[in-house]
Amino acid sequence: MLSNQDNTEALSNIKTTESFRGAINNFLDSHKDNTSTNEYIDKTKKIISLVNENIKLADGHSNFDVSDYIVDKKSLNDSLFLMQSFNGDINHNIYSKKNLKKLNLIYRKHSGINNLLT
Repeated sequence: MLSNQDNTEALSNIKTTESFRGAINNFLDSHKDNTSTNEYIDKTKKIISLVNENIKLADGHSNFDVSDYIVDKKSLNDSLFLMQSFNGDINHNIYSKKNLKKLNLIYRKHSGINNLLT
């Protein structure tokens, strides 16, 4: 997910002629369907499921901050709502590299926590 966004942002910063940039943009637009907004939505739902599982497993353990997990879940739910609202519009800000990195960080965090709890 992030590599596609990296490529798009890198190409947009190249100093070239307008016709070359247009050709590159047309090429990228034709390949945007490779990572559809539905895939981002599905991946976000999987991360939410992981956070929910961690909340259930960590409840009652003093070493794990469940309130922090609830904040992560709220952030994910907010992102999911926006993704569902702008489904099909891959250029919307919710699919920006910054937001996708945030989702990835939450996933890695909870993946590691899940490994400790199971």
